[in-house]
Amino acid sequence: MKKRIVAEITRNWMRCKPDPTEKPLISQEFERVISVNAERGYVLESWQLIQFVYDYSLTETIVAVFVEA
Repeated sequence: MKKRIVAEITRNWMRCKPDPTEKPLISQEFERVISVNAERGYVLESWQLIQFVYDYSLTETIVAVFVEA
């Protein structure tokens, strides 16, 4: 049975939209997590983006599952 690991990346945004001046964006951080785990011998198996809006803020979370290559 291959080992699996889970990664979670969360960003909070005011005014309910991403601020392109804030670095790294959630997509950039996700690319970095994929790269780091590839170096460790894991490949992306599945992922999901969850968005939650409350008042004037947006929370985005990516949950990703990596499997041993």
